[in-house]
Amino acid sequence: MTKTSQGNVFLSGSDLRHMILEACNYFELYKESINELNVYPVPDGDTGTNMCLTMTAAAKELQGVDSDSIGEVAKITARSSLMGARGNSGVILSQLFRGIARGLSGKEEASLSELGRAFQYGIVYAYNAVNNPVEGTILTVAREIAKGSREAIQKPLEIIDLLRIAIESGRKALDRTPELLPVLKEAGVVDAGGLGLIVFLEGCLHSALKRTAEKEGTPYLGEEGLSPLEIPDKFENGISSANDTEEFNPSYPYCTELLIKGENISLPEVRKSIETCGDSIIVAGDGELIKVHIHTAHPGTVLEKCLEKGSIHDIKIENMIDQYNETRWSSGKQDTYKKETAGYPLKNEFDSNLKASIGVVTVSSGEGLSAVFNSLGTDKIISGGQSMNPSVKEIVDAIMDAPAEKIIVLPNNSNIRLSAQQAAEIVDKEVKVVDTRSIPQGIAALLAFDRKKTLAENYKQMSERALQVKTGEITYATRDATVNNITVSKGDIIGISDGNLLVRGDTINGTLTELVNSILAEEDEILTLFYGQDVTGKEAREIAEHLGEKYPYIEVELQYGGQSLYYYLLSIE
Repeated sequence: MTKTSQGNVFLSGSDLRHMILEACNYFELYKESINELNVYPVPDGDTGTNMCLTMTAAAKELQGVDSDSIGEVAKITARSSLMGARGNSGVILSQLFRGIARGLSGKEEASLSELGRAFQYGIVYAYNAVNNPVEGTILTVAREIAKGSREAIQKPLEIIDLLRIAIESGRKALDRTPELLPVLKEAGVVDAGGLGLIVFLEGCLHSALKRTAEKEGTPYLGEEGLSPLEIPDKFENGISSANDTEEFNPSYPYCTELLIKGENISLPEVRKSIETCGDSIIVAGDGELIKVHIHTAHPGTVLEKCLEKGSIHDIKIENMIDQYNETRWSSGKQDTYKKETAGYPLKNEFDSNLKASIGVVTVSSGEGLSAVFNSLGTDKIISGGQSMNPSVKEIVDAIMDAPAEKIIVLPNNSNIRLSAQQAAEIVDKEVKVVDTRSIPQGIAALLAFDRKKTLAENYKQMSERALQVKTGEITYATRDATVNNITVSKGDIIGISDGNLLVRGDTINGTLTELVNSILAEEDEILTLFYGQDVTGKEAREIAEHLGEKYPYIEVELQYGGQSLYYYLLSIE
């Protein structure tokens, strides 16, 4: 930071880079507390995790940046945070960075007033990213931060003072979020995304205080120099993610993924260098960052060849034979009640011309569910869902690798929809995102898919089909809460339908039965239960038989889903 004789403060690219790196480390301390503010006390309260992963993606890129241009650093931050954005909160944060980069474009350094105007661009980009902006969310907090900062920079001040004013403005707005959004007030919490944005700014203040102390040669007080956030203590919520299961050639048993970083890397050269090493090859990205995916018998050879092109990062190697055996065992446990099969057709053999016309990319959260999507003709499956939302980059990679120029994306989760829409805007393909907010909606939409029809026709009929399905979920409460006038304690079994908490209970089967009774209507004909990884086949068969006897006028179908966190997913048609 430099200061002119007139008292104006200017920030460099180094200043901005240092702030973001420090803020990322600082945010890590509070992400679980932010997760705990999820309105619904279910094990997918991952706002803090999504924002942290988005910042981490930017921080990783900035680690190797030595440019002192604030415009260049802002541009890199915007690009990397977008590609690493996860969930709605992560996408909105990346759009704030994107707007700031727009405002700082071409600048070597920026005054505080220029920084304030750049933040205004961020607000515009963030609001534009949301179809129906709602007051009482991170958007409200961001807008009030911008407003408070705009008023403050009308007179000369230091960056530390500006950040403190911004934080104070944000805290006041955060305190008002329960009054603006009734669901927050009922749950007794403030908006998690809004708190996350304030924590990020606290991290920036942490950075500014540290650098100022270094320049003045005075001891740095660390967090003692800050006003501590009044948020709950961190906790361990036991969130885990499910692994995707892919079809594979036993000759190439190792699924190998990595990133290559460098300068002017040729995608065709990378592809050519590894094309004899295996199959299911994906090489996507740009000249500076490339994602590689391959099924191979010799992962070490692949790593060596990629290392010739640049530095390698985020290496992941999985033995698909183990995964395949687990899936085969699970498939053997698949049952239906009153039917021989769950009614899902085998994957069709399509004409090559039709195959190349429209493709489908879907998000799935369990090995059994992935098998269902595969059987219905999905081209690419992205592993993710509750507790682990896929990044924009992962969705982009899947879209680009799908063997078609027109793509339909099924996010199957309301918290993934924005990431999918951002991915659709980035790629050089025609993409439609069907607003599927649950796995059952995604399956219903895919059953309406017809490759012989146009993209617009498919989008229309798949969107309509998704809305015809009622969704239910059986999981457990991760904290004490009151939602929809229902008071639950941590550990209670809860039943949710289409985003609304409807029942609580002490047992899984009792809560499931009560939820079915709450949402079943006379015109309904089919109830499909997808049981998760924490439910045995015997337990699932017993409850399916019980429901079949209790409701003899409907067909009860049972399918192994393999999803984590949720004991059962329900589809009612």
